[in-house]
Amino acid sequence: MAKEARALYELKEKAAKYYRENGVPQKMEEIMNSMFYDNPVDIYGHLADYFQSFAKSPSITQIKARKALDGKGQTTLQTDVFCTVNNKSKMMSSTVSSSVNPSLPETTKPEEMEEEANEREKNVQAALQIINSELCARLKDREPNNQEELDKIVCGYIEELKEAEEERLAREAEDNAAGEAVDPDGKTPGSGAAKSEKPKSGKGKGGKGGPPVVIVPDEPKEKLVEGSACVSAVSQALCVAGACAMGTELYEYIAQLRFGQAPKQYRMPLPMVTIFQSGRSAPGKANAIKEYMVVPAPGKPLSESIPKIVAVYNDIIKAIMGKNGIQIKNVTDIGALMMPFDRPEQGLDMILESMGRLGFTPGEDLYLALNLAGHEYFDYEKGKYEVVTGQQKVAEDLVEYWADILTRYPAIIAIIDPMRKQEDRQWMLLCERLSEKCYILGDRVWHRPGLLKDEEPKDTFKSSGTVYRLEQMNTVTDILQCAQLMEGENNITVLSTNIGETSDTFLADMAVGMSAHFLKLGAPCRGERVSKLNRLLAIEQTLQDGGQVSLQSEFVFPAIKIPPPPETDNAEPEEVPTPKETPKKK
Repeated sequence: MAKEARALYELKEKAAKYYRENGVPQKMEEIMNSMFYDNPVDIYGHLADYFQSFAKSPSITQIKARKALDGKGQTTLQTDVFCTVNNKSKMMSSTVSSSVNPSLPETTKPEEMEEEANEREKNVQAALQIINSELCARLKDREPNNQEELDKIVCGYIEELKEAEEERLAREAEDNAAGEAVDPDGKTPGSGAAKSEKPKSGKGKGGKGGPPVVIVPDEPKEKLVEGSACVSAVSQALCVAGACAMGTELYEYIAQLRFGQAPKQYRMPLPMVTIFQSGRSAPGKANAIKEYMVVPAPGKPLSESIPKIVAVYNDIIKAIMGKNGIQIKNVTDIGALMMPFDRPEQGLDMILESMGRLGFTPGEDLYLALNLAGHEYFDYEKGKYEVVTGQQKVAEDLVEYWADILTRYPAIIAIIDPMRKQEDRQWMLLCERLSEKCYILGDRVWHRPGLLKDEEPKDTFKSSGTVYRLEQMNTVTDILQCAQLMEGENNITVLSTNIGETSDTFLADMAVGMSAHFLKLGAPCRGERVSKLNRLLAIEQTLQDGGQVSLQSEFVFPAIKIPPPPETDNAEPEEVPTPKETPKKK
């Protein structure tokens, strides 16, 4: 008995020491004393909340990915993040990312589109393998709310794969070069004088005999490792898991990532809602405008503006169905109407006429924006922009063309990618002409955020705003950091959905959290588009109830001027001051 009593005493001493070291008696005394005065309705819920504040932070236990479908029925990724919470494994997030955007224009031949679809499928399959194996192992036991650190781990692994692939290709090239046979004359195949092909160039405005148009070729596409779609998918899932771990709203968590702390007031982004989709892939002759969009007026709640945009969309459907029958109601992948326009102004006129029928004033109640996608209607054989089938313009003429359109339609407050970035001089001419009354937004003309944020700003190419997409190698951290840098260069922030969008509402929260000026959504049709609008309305209502909504002020267009030419060696030397004079500061 004495031995058993001694063992029991030692066990009690160990237990007492264990509880003292962890501060359990003190915490029990504090909560018991305070709870009597708090008098909570749910006593044990109150105790659970109290002790939860002392629990260990959640840590990642597993990341699982599987195939899912986007709004077009294409294969994409669904990513789940599991964490240890209160000693149990719990799913913290489950997100469905948008599918990879097509890199080919919509006018591409069917066989080439099929080849790209196969590449997309391979990309998704490789991403699944990467997420479920290596990334799961590398991210295990880490806290999900360290977004920047986790994004670096994901990108770091993809860079390792890229370097390994480049080394493999280099070795193959060396082996092929060493294995080439030498002919009897001692010449290797292909060592003869190669025929130099003269690059094609179009004619200038003068037609035949006019000055040739110098075509600056596009930059080669960035070579991405197969499976790189895992980067944006995992980054998105980790961001949602981080917000869940912190017990905050997703937009609040993203605001903390962007600004260091959650702001007292949140600015709601203005949705860019597409009504018509046109361009070279659409029927008709008009090529120069890919999307006709309607934008709410600043200073008004979205709960008031969004119904007006939806009313315009539905009114146009009724009008065109009355003239052309029900078959015209077919919509594109982004939910937009596709009409056979023969000139770009037709779409603008139809939208303005609809606003008039509904009693809305263009330029006061609603505004217009255009996605021009200049790289898509550029004719590489002729070196010109085919604004209308059979009507081509060189870049200089395109400046005058858009200046005339904006003069006649003052309700247009934004245009996206009016021309290729290779026409940097003409781009800056256009900015100097139009930037004081319209945002000149850059989408495909800029590199992806992960590269753009590390580039030195240039005086020879600027824009009023930058469009960001969460896709492929883009991470949440890259977009937030790049937006901060570009805003320092007077570039407003535009967040955009993708073509292969899903019903996941992550982008709506991200646009609110990062204080984006615009959220480019597509049409107010199809679930994957409407879900973002509904989420914006829900966020706005929550913020209104808490007095945290800050309405956007009137549009402010930063003026972009062409920088003065650099000084040449032939310039006259500056006057040297005499000893009595004080040199002026430059």
